Amino acid sequence: MINPAFRCVLCGAPLTRVLFAVGPDRYLECRSCGLVQMNPLPVPEEPGEDYEGFDLETYAKFIVEFRCPQYERDLALIRASAAGGRLLDIGCGMGEFLDVAARVGFQAYGLEPSRRASEIAGRRHPVVRGEFGQVRFKEGAFSVATLWSVLEHVPAPAAVLAEVRGLLAPGGVLALRVPDVRGLLPAISLAGWRLSFGRLDMPLRILYQLDWHYKHLYGFERRTIVRLLEDNGFAVEAVRSEPSFDVKSLKRRMDYVPLRGPALLAAKVALGAILVAAGLSRRQDELVVVARRTD
Repeated sequence: MINPAFRCVLCGAPLTRVLFAVGPDRYLECRSCGLVQMNPLPVPEEPGEDYEGFDLETYAKFIVEFRCPQYERDLALIRASAAGGRLLDIGCGMGEFLDVAARVGFQAYGLEPSRRASEIAGRRHPVVRGEFGQVRFKEGAFSVATLWSVLEHVPAPAAVLAEVRGLLAPGGVLALRVPDVRGLLPAISLAGWRLSFGRLDMPLRILYQLDWHYKHLYGFERRTIVRLLEDNGFAVEAVRSEPSFDVKSLKRRMDYVPLRGPALLAAKVALGAILVAAGLSRRQDELVVVARRTD
């Protein structure tokens, strides 16, 4: 039963449509602005460790083969708005983006809650272990801040953006990546869940990271992420659609899917076809946004 007093965190309208539910996790969609939100939000827990028991070798290969070239393109977008200076990567993981940012001249710093990942990144860059909001930085200390695949995981995205704005110098730049709920892959996953009357839930479990410590609490699209940024003191300068994998990296992405044999082969073929169709229809499943702090 949906609480009639519940309001969308973005526009204040009632969230009245159940988008989908998997196990105890239920997601609502605002009929007014389109924001997707888990309801109820989980009770805050201690900082988690998504990297424990994780095949870091396979994951690192995926990052190097797919994400790092993507990071280079993202940095070109950032440098159109900020040529250099001090950069803070919030949720820096094992530091691969920091590597790329340092190579093009940024003074790269990281913040990461994972003990395991922060130790790896800290061997190459100045990295602080901790949750954003619990670690204090000097006001206006950075010219650039990045949130790669972070904002969808936080309970209060507006509060996070307010803190990010405070640590940026006047005119500083924020770049972020979020999954796009209007992408073709999420749309097909949702359709499969509906047509199977909830039995085909694995694609949604994977897309929303429902088996991870840090689940997706929000689902954004172009209009909602732009509105969120503009409502919280940023002027959006660029928005770009990106895929979350490519043909080359598909094998490594599938290493995390609990399928084997013919089912795994069928899933690879289907995902490859969706990847091509998403590119042709411009419905890729991630958005990269660059915005400037307004003063």
